[in-house]
Amino acid sequence: MQLLQGFLTIFNLETLLLMIGGVFGGLVVGALPGLSAFTALAIMLPFTFGMDAINGLCFLVAVYVGGCSGGLISAILLGIPGTPSSIATCFDGYPMAKSGRAKTALSAGIISSFIGGIFGAVVLAFLGPQIAKVALKLSSYDYFGIILFALTTVSALSGENMIKGLIACFLGICLSMVGTDGLSSVYRYTFGVTKLANGFNLVPVLIGLFAVSQIMSNAKDKANAKALDFSGTNRTSGERFTFVDYFKRIKMIIPVSIMGLLIGVLPGLGGNISNLMAYSYAKKTSKHPDEFGKGCVDGIVASETANNATVGGAIIILLTLGIPGDNATSILLAGFQMNDIAPGPLLFKTQAQLVYAILAAFILANVLFFLMEYFGLSIFTKMLSIPSMLLLPIVIVCCFVGSYCANNNILDILIMVIFGMVGYILKQHKYPMAPMVVGFILAPMLELYLRRSLMKTNGAWLPIMTSPVAAICIIATVVTIAYTAISRVKASKAKAQA
Repeated sequence: MQLLQGFLTIFNLETLLLMIGGVFGGLVVGALPGLSAFTALAIMLPFTFGMDAINGLCFLVAVYVGGCSGGLISAILLGIPGTPSSIATCFDGYPMAKSGRAKTALSAGIISSFIGGIFGAVVLAFLGPQIAKVALKLSSYDYFGIILFALTTVSALSGENMIKGLIACFLGICLSMVGTDGLSSVYRYTFGVTKLANGFNLVPVLIGLFAVSQIMSNAKDKANAKALDFSGTNRTSGERFTFVDYFKRIKMIIPVSIMGLLIGVLPGLGGNISNLMAYSYAKKTSKHPDEFGKGCVDGIVASETANNATVGGAIIILLTLGIPGDNATSILLAGFQMNDIAPGPLLFKTQAQLVYAILAAFILANVLFFLMEYFGLSIFTKMLSIPSMLLLPIVIVCCFVGSYCANNNILDILIMVIFGMVGYILKQHKYPMAPMVVGFILAPMLELYLRRSLMKTNGAWLPIMTSPVAAICIIATVVTIAYTAISRVKASKAKAQA
């Protein structure tokens, strides 16, 4: 009943127009390489000055949803994750676009994003406070176990060569150590460069590894005109992916939706991790795991469902506890503070009308982005017919702008170029990029929670296992690694005998 009241609150011309503009603005910014939902919110926040609380916050929620969903467009059409939460969407989306199935890939991503977002919204409306209370009780032991288990995604993302996948992951872990120690505040591996005090920013790293390396690979053979075609194909055939096709995968959809929601609830994790974990789960449980990475629509469905369910989880933790679940929700928190509103356990009692207006806006924003993207498919697929000599310079400019905007730091442009070269070299020697990204994202958090846990136990490891959540995650990690190793050995033996 209160949710219905929330819809009645936002169903006025001013709020609806603001939300339509917010979703569209978020989609445009999110689709540009390097400009994430966080960037979109940072750009749009000043526009809320002078708005009343309901209009301003509903507008920001619309921008957030649009920004998270826009990343799939460049991930599929260009092979560049528009946002970090669209990394796994590249793995199968781009090969599908190259083979002429761009329309299928885009419609699959759009429907998956929509259902994932609606799932997060429904859970947020009915179970948000209860989920947040459980998340608040998790200790550093539990976070260590969860993140350790998340690292097992490397096994599924390593491709056929596990050794190369582990080397790439280890390289990502080493690079993540650059910067200030999270506990002692000591500079590590900065070589006297003070601008590296915060380490390598994720955005220029991603743009370098995925975008710059892709551009270099496509531009390698100048004599071959097709090598310069960034999309890989000018054919835009392929059937639309439908809701019927989506719900045929219900056995995969339910676990990845829950996974995305729970990761969103855990502060500091977010869609960067949930899309990779969901992709890993989908590949491990698939009857045809060999098809992943070559244009399997299940990879897109898992990734986009999870990362949009994560948005609902991040908003749950913000509204109920006042804790930003990720970088983007920290901007939403600033929006609350601008209106002298403090999110937290009492918000549902003191500002119930506002809370349910935001929940209604979250649901409506998912509907709006779906309508804009799904019925605009023909416009997006037209990108594949743009001559590469026109498209390539635009993409390069976006890469430079996205890298600089991440921190307003010229050094990030150099970092982007360096990582582009590293990514190109790794690609030439067939090292997978995904394990490197997983190691880079997860290692700092793994180290932080491990050291906090060891400080509690005076350096003893065994007490960490006294936490049920940590124990289950650590056991699951060992089982997963053992199962993967045995499966790889059996597969290599079968190939040798064949």
